[in-house]
Amino acid sequence: MIRILNLLFCLVILSSSCQKAAKKDKNSTNSTSNTVTSNQVPQSGSSVKLLKADEDFIKLAGAQKPYPMITDSIWCFYFALSLSEKTPTENIYQGHWLDIKEDGSYSKGIYDKTTDEGKYVYDYTSKTLEFRSLLKDTSSQWAVKVDPDAMLLIGTERFNNKHWQIKLLRKSSPPSPNVALKNEKKR
Repeated sequence: MIRILNLLFCLVILSSSCQKAAKKDKNSTNSTSNTVTSNQVPQSGSSVKLLKADEDFIKLAGAQKPYPMITDSIWCFYFALSLSEKTPTENIYQGHWLDIKEDGSYSKGIYDKTTDEGKYVYDYTSKTLEFRSLLKDTSSQWAVKVDPDAMLLIGTERFNNKHWQIKLLRKSSPPSPNVALKNEKKR
């Protein structure tokens, strides 16, 4: 029952966030020109150019002011869903974690293995996080909602992950196999 209530709570938050984002996107679309720069996603095309962490992005990431609300812990993936696909019954990212560091770098992995490292930039005005890998041609941008126990990442249009929403729980260390996160059954 608690799990269902948590899921419903997440869906309500996600729905209201999407409605606000849609209104904001509609307003910003009306006030911008149709010119596409290297930092914008083409509206008509289905392919999106993913960006690796380049020299300019690395400098920007290293020069930013730390945001302790997101950098003081390791974030464990609690639940992820795509608004365009059927809601999964289990955590499809079980064992995944994200470590956002004060120096503008991040690492992520599964249990005790690190699978990716890169740089991030947090925009205080729009409350968005942009991640760019140093190892792969991957990038993503997320609207962030954070509280003392959890963080919600809501995908944006920029790198075409707008259908994804991920809830992460604040922990002091990466997850361990056979150790359940809050409200999760042991496996």
